[in-house]
Amino acid sequence: MKKVLSVVLSMVIVSMAFTGCGKEKKDETTGKVEENNSAEEKEESGEKKKLVWFTEQMDDQQYEKWMKYVVTPFNESHPDIEVEISASADYEQVLKVQLAADGGPDICNMGGPSITSEYVKGNKILDLTEYVEKAGLDKKIFKWALDSCRIDNKIYSLPNSYEALLLWYNKDVFKENGWEVPVNYEELSAICEDAQSKGLVPIAFGTSDFKAINEQFVGVALCAYAGRENVKKALNGEIKWTDPVFQEAITRLNDMWQKGWIMDKKSHAVSQDDANSFFYNQNSPMVMTGTWNLGTFANQISDFSYGAAPFPALSDDVPPTVCMGAGGVVAINANTKYPDECFEFINFLFNNEELQAQAVADGLQPLPMDMDESLYPDTLLDVDKEILGMLEETQKNLDSAGYVMWTYWPAETRQYMMDNIENVYLGNLSVEDYLEKANSIFEKEFESGTVIPVS
Repeated sequence: MKKVLSVVLSMVIVSMAFTGCGKEKKDETTGKVEENNSAEEKEESGEKKKLVWFTEQMDDQQYEKWMKYVVTPFNESHPDIEVEISASADYEQVLKVQLAADGGPDICNMGGPSITSEYVKGNKILDLTEYVEKAGLDKKIFKWALDSCRIDNKIYSLPNSYEALLLWYNKDVFKENGWEVPVNYEELSAICEDAQSKGLVPIAFGTSDFKAINEQFVGVALCAYAGRENVKKALNGEIKWTDPVFQEAITRLNDMWQKGWIMDKKSHAVSQDDANSFFYNQNSPMVMTGTWNLGTFANQISDFSYGAAPFPALSDDVPPTVCMGAGGVVAINANTKYPDECFEFINFLFNNEELQAQAVADGLQPLPMDMDESLYPDTLLDVDKEILGMLEETQKNLDSAGYVMWTYWPAETRQYMMDNIENVYLGNLSVEDYLEKANSIFEKEFESGTVIPVS
């Protein structure tokens, strides 16, 4: 997801496009083309096998944490291998160009399982099924998370985290106003109207700097109104996105926006950081965002107590919803010279639980596998323990779990829905036309086989 902020890793992406796979590279500054030594020559000379791990843009703190808990420990325990992180703000588009040219990094992060289908069709990423089963990761990774990475019953990627969309709330403000955590639309409505009467913006949410964030509220609305089973049916092609239950869901979302509950009808003009600041500064009693903000909120909030809860049910027929999915996936370039070493790195992620527990306590997201709570250091906040416990309980019983778009929606349908919901808010597009177009795109993707079956 969805979760990237400021640019701080200044890397020339084109110049590294072919580095990982042992091909020529071009220095964009000098224009000089250099020939890399082949993998075989490097092995004979005793040089380390260098693997490029390409991922989404991250800030300095995120980079340091990935180095501290993953890359450096791996490199130190594998003296013949050296993993390097490379990143880009537009990493998915850059990766698409690189892989199309049979170049690119050795190991690549992607925004979600559904994105991998186009690379599978083009034979651009490796089938990891045999690796996964031999390493026993099919027994370790949560079944629902691993299943989301299957295409034609083969595993082409692995979830590199799992996360959920939640309604975060200011416990102090709730207590002062006698509000209880809302579990249905009526209770949410009462809090939002009371908050507005006190000059507060009920729910902080901003998308101006990253329009993809729109998918968060769209996914929540669909699941919290239509319910898990109806959304699953739509994703499996059993009902259409134009079904009345989805029209009612998007209408309810639009109504919430029009009433000013969502960022005072300015979510399209407010950045994610500024929206979070409304919550930090207690100008908004609630914020809708994901569990990837555990570390950020822990660092930013010191003036009040806060918690998080499932998003309230938006109809009487569904329970409060925890929209949950893979935070992203990691795959291996089919063109890498070092497939075994690449998988050794991925396997390392899932077999260092103590390091992973420390990483989660330091703000990184949890991997989709059981974690012994005793491994968490004392620095992990009680509120974070509660939220992580909620995730654990939800994944054990998926009845109240919803679906996040970046894990389950096919790429073009997802892109259309998150790009155009603001046109619905602003009156430029009707709910009916919005869903009609989304359904038309979805049906083409479904026919082409790029939609992952949902269980």
